Amino acid sequence: MIFEDVAFTYPGANGVPALESITLRIEEGEFLAVAGLNGSGKSTLCRLANALFLPSRGKVFCCGLDTSLQDNLAGIRTRVGLIMQNPDNQIVGPTVEDDVAFGPENLGLSREEIGRRVDEALQAMELTAMRGREPHLLSFGERKRLAVAGVMALSPRIIISDESTSMLDPPTRAETIELFLRLREEAGITVVHATHRPEEILAADRAALLEGGHLVFDGKPEQLFEDGELAARHGLCPPSLYVLARELGVPGFALEAEEVAEQLWASR
Repeated sequence: MIFEDVAFTYPGANGVPALESITLRIEEGEFLAVAGLNGSGKSTLCRLANALFLPSRGKVFCCGLDTSLQDNLAGIRTRVGLIMQNPDNQIVGPTVEDDVAFGPENLGLSREEIGRRVDEALQAMELTAMRGREPHLLSFGERKRLAVAGVMALSPRIIISDESTSMLDPPTRAETIELFLRLREEAGITVVHATHRPEEILAADRAALLEGGHLVFDGKPEQLFEDGELAARHGLCPPSLYVLARELGVPGFALEAEEVAEQLWASR
């Protein structure tokens, strides 16, 4: 996915762009965390990525397809899945199973293939026991998982997550990030995850930081947190486990507390 000098201005914004001069290349199979304070442009970038919005200036290419060309939209929508911040904006089925099946059915897949995809997506998001329930009877966290399952059933090449982990409990947030990592590792799926949670940024391959619609950082997540002034300006405080791991000389970000504990024990 490529953003070439992209700008976007909302109607009625008095000419003030939500995004300005964004040039960004996201490699196939990469996990990119898009960070920034509220109003920095994260959601706008997510909607440009799957052609819900079109640039006011510049070009966005998705899997080699120019998003500004009408003939490319169907191909883009089959390759890119968007998980919105509010799950109620994308849940349409009368039951959990029907909702997950909605996307594959619109792709014209066989009944057998639809059934397989629905089963796999429900199992991955631990919703199998709820497949016959009406979505409005689910908790907010369960509806979030349903929205993720609906996107997974499309088997996209790119997943765009617009703060999809917000308002989830910590275990479910961790499971969602682990799912993104697994999809990247096992299926080569590109993940673009908008978030302001330091632990989720550190789990990514790369971080892009937006400020006032401008791209102010593009690099390794660890480098972002090493720039104390930049991180502090955006309210990004590194997790205590990460700080401890760095002090102990553990390479990268230790996702497992056991690894840090072993280093602590060894250094006693």
